[in-house]
Amino acid sequence: MRHPKDTDEPHLHLDGDQPHLYRKRLRRRELKGHVEAPGEPHMYLDGDQPHIYRRKRRRWTSVLKWGALALVILLLAGFAWGYVWLKSKESRMRVEGIADSLDPKQKGQPVTTLVMGVDKGSVPGEEESRTDIMMLVSVDPATDKAAVISIPRDTRVEIPGKSGYNKINAANAFGGPELAIETVKDFTGLDINHFVVLDFEGFKHIVDAVGGVRMNIEVAINDKYAGKVPAGDQVLNGDQALALVRARHDVKSVPAGDLDRIKNQRKFLQAMLSTVAHTRNPFKIIKLIDVTSQNVKTDLTFTEILSLGRRLQGAGGNLTMTTVPGRTRVMNGVWYYIADMQQFQSMLDTFKTKQEVDASVEEQASSEGSSRSGMKVAVLNGAGTPGLAAAVAEALAKEGYTGVKTGNAESRYSTTTIYYSDDESEKAGLVAADLAGAEEPAIQSSDELTSRYGVEVLVVLGADYQSP
Repeated sequence: MRHPKDTDEPHLHLDGDQPHLYRKRLRRRELKGHVEAPGEPHMYLDGDQPHIYRRKRRRWTSVLKWGALALVILLLAGFAWGYVWLKSKESRMRVEGIADSLDPKQKGQPVTTLVMGVDKGSVPGEEESRTDIMMLVSVDPATDKAAVISIPRDTRVEIPGKSGYNKINAANAFGGPELAIETVKDFTGLDINHFVVLDFEGFKHIVDAVGGVRMNIEVAINDKYAGKVPAGDQVLNGDQALALVRARHDVKSVPAGDLDRIKNQRKFLQAMLSTVAHTRNPFKIIKLIDVTSQNVKTDLTFTEILSLGRRLQGAGGNLTMTTVPGRTRVMNGVWYYIADMQQFQSMLDTFKTKQEVDASVEEQASSEGSSRSGMKVAVLNGAGTPGLAAAVAEALAKEGYTGVKTGNAESRYSTTTIYYSDDESEKAGLVAADLAGAEEPAIQSSDELTSRYGVEVLVVLGADYQSP
C-alpha cells in the first residue's frame, strides 16, 4: 500500500501556504498575466499588485502629457500676446508720411540713421520743436563698424522751401522730421535710411524707467539754465541726465560751449545704452518699452533699435565719433556755426565708405574755441542796476578773462547786446556763451564802439540780464 506522500498529485496545503517551488511557478504565471482558476487564491508574496500599478502609471503619464500640452499652449499664447503688444507699442512711434523722405536700404550697403533730440516747447508758438541734438550714424552690417558725426545745432544751412540761411535746428520746427531729414540730406549729400526723434521731456522718463544711468562726471555742472550735476561717480536720474545733455553755459564744465555739450551728449548716450543692454528685470523692460513708445518717433522696430544701440556702445573699438568741422561766426547779427565744407567733404568720404571719422578734428576745434586768455573785453552797465557791470566782470575773470574793463553805458538797454570788431565774431560768440545771465543776447558788429573802448568785444548789459 502506497504512502500518501508517494502520490503523483501535488501536495496542496489546506492553509494556503504553498511550498517554495509552487509559489515560484504561481508567481511567474501572475507576472505573465495568466488568469487564475476560479477560486484560486490570489497570493502576492511581496504585496505588489501589478494591475493596480499599471493603472496608476497610465494615469500619471496622462497627467504629464496633458500638462505639457497646456504649458505649450500657454507659452504660445504668451508669445502671441507679447508680439501683438510689442507691435502696438511700435505703431505709436510711427510718423505718417515720413517714408517718402527716407531712402531705401541697399543690400550689403552701410545703413545711415539720423538721430535727433528735440526740446519740446522751448520756443513759444512753435508746433514742432527745434533740435538740440542731431547725429548721423553710419553702420556697416558686414563688419559691425560704426561712425557718428554730430551736427551742431547752430550750423548755418539752407532749408528747403525757406529763403536765405537758417540754423539747422530750425528745420524740424518748420516742417517736422520730414523737413529735418531733407535738410540734412541736402547739407551732407548722404542717403538717410532711418530716423529717430527723442523728446527731451520724455528722455527724463526713459532714464528713470531704467533706474538711472551710472556715469563719472569729471567736473561738476552748474548751469543756470540747464541745472546741476555733482562731480564723481554718479547714478544720474532723469533731471540730472537732462541737465548734463543740455548744459552749455557753465564754462568750467563745458569750456567750449556747444562743442563740449555735444561730447557730453554722446558720452551719456553710450552710458544709457550700456545700462539698457544690462537690464534683466522684466518689469523694468516692460516699463522701458512703454515709456519709449510714448516719447520716441522712429521707423525702426524695437529689435532694430537694440541693434543700433549695441553698435553705439562702441564695443571692440569699432566706433569712432566726431563733429562737423567748422568755426563759430556772427553773420547779420545771428550766431552761426559755419562748416568747413572742404574738410567736411573729406570726412564724409570716409564716413560713407569705411564707417570711420577723425576725432582729432573735433579736439582741435574745442581747444581753439575755449581760449579766453588775452581777449580784450569791456562790460558796460546798460540796465541801471548798481554794481552789475563789476559783478559780471568778476564772473568773467573767474572763467579765464583778464583785464576786463567796466563802465556805464550812455543809454539804457532793454536787451543785452554784444558788439565785436571786424573779424572777431567768434570771440563775441564765446563771450555770449559765458554770460550766464543772458541766454540769447543780441550780437552785432561795430568797429566804432569797440575801437572807442579799445577792445575786441564790448558787452552792454540790458534790463533782461539776470544777475549772476
